[in-house]
Amino acid sequence: MLRGSTEHPGVELTTRRDGREVALREATAREVERWDELVTRFDGQRLFHRRAWLDYLEKVSGARPMFLIYERGGEVVGCLPGLLVRKAMLRVFASPLAGWQTESMGPVFDPTRIDASEICGALLPFLQERYGVQHIEMTSAVLDDEAALSEYGFRCRRASTHRVPLFPGDEERALRQIKSKTRNQLRKAVKLGLTAHVEQDESFVDEFYDQMQEVFTRRRKAIPFTRRRVLECFRHLREGGHLLALSVRLPAVDTRIATGLFMIEGRELHLWGWAHRTVYGSFCPIELLTWTAMQKGMESGCVTLDMAGGGDAKLKYGAVPDTTLRQFLWSRYEWLAKLRTGAERAYRWQQTLRGHLTKN
Repeated sequence: MLRGSTEHPGVELTTRRDGREVALREATAREVERWDELVTRFDGQRLFHRRAWLDYLEKVSGARPMFLIYERGGEVVGCLPGLLVRKAMLRVFASPLAGWQTESMGPVFDPTRIDASEICGALLPFLQERYGVQHIEMTSAVLDDEAALSEYGFRCRRASTHRVPLFPGDEERALRQIKSKTRNQLRKAVKLGLTAHVEQDESFVDEFYDQMQEVFTRRRKAIPFTRRRVLECFRHLREGGHLLALSVRLPAVDTRIATGLFMIEGRELHLWGWAHRTVYGSFCPIELLTWTAMQKGMESGCVTLDMAGGGDAKLKYGAVPDTTLRQFLWSRYEWLAKLRTGAERAYRWQQTLRGHLTKN
């Protein structure tokens, strides 16, 4: 759904610090239409800042998307996408919210024209006065001035992921960084006749979801997303040209024994999820699937594969830690901050409990 204010909106809020004015407003309808063009002006933008991803989140969450523009001297110096969420009687601004399978979002901006303090100094009164927001969550790799944000009451938590370096035009270099045992497993998969396929048909979603359920059951965890969420993700990524869905199949019978959902934007390849049928684990299908994704990413000019977290299964591909992500949380009331922490712990507990009940 296209949202935005009028074509010539008044400045919603202007703040001044050290004689420097910063204006914050909602994007016009025309700016929302060309949102991707706006955000790609700034370093640090990712797929999660793009319209395709925001439209997807709106579809599956029912939250109201917000496209915020920072201006200085009449020029756009930053963009902040997010969604306005209602939780019972609470109003939350999320960029993003936990559970959305969205690694980061937050603002993208020109650090020579605006800084973290100015971004938050305008954002807090804007969201409180115009929308009555009582809680804010942002996860970002570029909003890194923890001291500046703490002055406004934001709490910071470090997040991390692992990244595999990719080398367009030099597959051998990428292959050499994979651990020798994993390279042998890759060769085994090829020798057994397994083949990797790019998927565009929506029938892929059912198989992928079933395999993901199997993975979570093995881990004694309840799957944290629905089949519909995967389907909408698949559709929006495909429509936006960011989809890389892969399957690995047995020879002759054409049975998918492993599936992976990846996303491509610019020079970044991102893993959303991967899985394989337990009974075929010894065939090493995940090794073939991951190497195929790396190859496709390099063909598209990607220089990094974000593995969306850690774990030994990711380190074996040459992944290195990335600790640049930070999650910032602000609550209007202390009791609300404690409620947020308690709700997170309760969610993790019930996921484990549901997983054990499913396993039994």
